[in-house]
Amino acid sequence: MVGKQSIAVFGGSGKTGQELIGVALARGLLVRALYRPGSEPTQKPSGLEVITGQLSEPADLKRTLHGTSGAVIVFGPRLGKHNNPQPFCADATSRIIAEMRQLGIERLIVQTGAMAGGDNLNWSRGVRWFVGRYRKNYPEINADRDKQEVVTKESSLDWTLVRPFRISGARGKGNPRVAPAIRIGMFTSIRRTDLAEFLVSEVSEGRFHKQTVYIVS
Repeated sequence: MVGKQSIAVFGGSGKTGQELIGVALARGLLVRALYRPGSEPTQKPSGLEVITGQLSEPADLKRTLHGTSGAVIVFGPRLGKHNNPQPFCADATSRIIAEMRQLGIERLIVQTGAMAGGDNLNWSRGVRWFVGRYRKNYPEINADRDKQEVVTKESSLDWTLVRPFRISGARGKGNPRVAPAIRIGMFTSIRRTDLAEFLVSEVSEGRFHKQTVYIVS
């Protein structure tokens, strides 16, 4: 495995993270992924290095990032018990960025969501209504996602922000569209497999440097 490209993944225990790691390994990349204690995979495929630790611990972030050429962040908001919001995305992203700077790692891919970053002229009327309800019900989560995008953009890194609207579990591969501006309707979605393929391509090759893009099937 000498000479293979290695990437860091944060959020690997989630559905998108698992798909992402599988795609990266299938492409011959090495993956170092940070897992909370108890969330580690029961079977570790060849090419995956499991790092057990916390997003709040700089030393754990450094161990995950060390020796990699780029990082992908796919963790998402936690509602907590009884819908008690637990915003953490912005702070965790800031800590990862700080460690990347120290290690001299430039490439960073951050998946947020189509509702992040303020209003969008390409939203349909139904999406505008949906976003309004979401922001009213989860103001802390919404603010956290917005701040996560801000800290990413204000970093000195070579970043790309990826905004899916709805992630579909449908199997197979489609022909996804990726662009800074795409019409988003209530039924707009992206297959998780296509999203994972794009995230891996973006961290290992890179097309949308310092850009925010939407991805739809």
